[in-house]
Amino acid sequence: MVELNLKTLWGRRNNVFYGWWIVVVSAIIDALKHGTFNRGFTLYVLPLRQELGIGVAAISVADMLGRMVAGILGPLAGYATDRLGARTMLIFGGVASGLGFILLTLTKSYWYFLLVFVGLLSLGFRAGYNNATVPALNQWFRRRRSLAMSTASTGTGLGGFLVTPLMGLLVLTVGWRTAALVSGIGIIAIIVPLALLVRRTPESMGLLPDGDPAPDSVVPGETESALLGGRGREAHDASRAAAPLRQMARDPDFTAKEALSTVSFWLVVLAVGLRNTVHSGMSFLLAPVMVWFLEGEIARGEAGLSSAALAALFIGGLSLGTMIFNPVVGWLGDKWSKEKLSSVAMATGVVALLSILNQSGHIWQLAIFVVLLAFSESANPLAWAIMGDYFGRRSYATLRGWQHLPDQMMSMSTPVWMGWIFDHNESGYFWALIPLAVIYGLASACYLIIPRPRPPARLRRRRSGQA
Repeated sequence: MVELNLKTLWGRRNNVFYGWWIVVVSAIIDALKHGTFNRGFTLYVLPLRQELGIGVAAISVADMLGRMVAGILGPLAGYATDRLGARTMLIFGGVASGLGFILLTLTKSYWYFLLVFVGLLSLGFRAGYNNATVPALNQWFRRRRSLAMSTASTGTGLGGFLVTPLMGLLVLTVGWRTAALVSGIGIIAIIVPLALLVRRTPESMGLLPDGDPAPDSVVPGETESALLGGRGREAHDASRAAAPLRQMARDPDFTAKEALSTVSFWLVVLAVGLRNTVHSGMSFLLAPVMVWFLEGEIARGEAGLSSAALAALFIGGLSLGTMIFNPVVGWLGDKWSKEKLSSVAMATGVVALLSILNQSGHIWQLAIFVVLLAFSESANPLAWAIMGDYFGRRSYATLRGWQHLPDQMMSMSTPVWMGWIFDHNESGYFWALIPLAVIYGLASACYLIIPRPRPPARLRRRRSGQA
């Protein structure tokens, strides 16, 4: 009955395409993930450091181990998403991460913190959430894949702009334990109901990707007659109706084994891994890095607001920037080369990191850093659209799972060595930002050399038979 009602309400062509509702759900889920964890957990670093009496590097070890476990389990999680569906993995991720935040409030030792962070928080956030919603969007969109994924990724900015400041306010006023409790309860209460709205494929509702005409609305004999003998409007309508079916027949439909054997897949993995190597460190330690930069102004006695308050404000600004840039970059990705656009974004990241090396503490300089970094971050959804363009819908989540393994191995240590440099060097994060800029530059170069994979022999034979 629920399935029938959904189809009745949303499945008709004269209504909003149901895929866009999945985009909205994905954006909300992404907002909770980034607001409480990716962006939000950086606010817990300094209080945990003081309460547990440990260094930044020791806290960063938790993120490293969490990424390692998530990477090892990535292929399994991807396979489960392809087989069980995004809905199941979203519920698992929401319950695990929500429970993790709730149990985090009981932290009294470093080892307990590690266990909860790695075993529940990191696992839940990295097995569900966008690792489930992105494959769902890849099923629902083809022509507008970049726009859909980038629009959903505005949740990243929404979470940082609305949720993270709220978490920061809770941490500063009532303590980090209360903030964690609120996060855990809120996540479970919101994620589980939203997950029930995610449908596996458009075909399950009698639709095609992008809201194109459903198969039962295109009669092959009538379409062929119209195309051959029709005139004017009739022939034009028939051509438009048949186009989605012809395009689907030409779409890539790689198996996981076929995709893993291509150079293109591993170059995408390398480019994304290099990008995430920078992202993992800057995301986990963003607030401490901003505080370090602002110390230059404090040392000269020119500071107004506290450095922590200013850092929280600019984290919100970064999130607002990604909200603005994400849909714009996604729209451009459907019109222009996704690879070239990604390369430009990574080069912009290089400039962003170099712009704060002098630790001047100037507010205007930090604002430039935030704008440039926001544009660089907005290219992330393009990578997932590239993978969908190259390899299709058949094994997309499994391929993302295999991508997750080397990606996490590459990026898991970044917060640790950044924290170690800060703990043992009078220059603070200066010597951590330089290698990050170099890595961003390598990612920029990688995107430029990714070739489009040649379809496997099985697909070439199928296409030649349809020609």
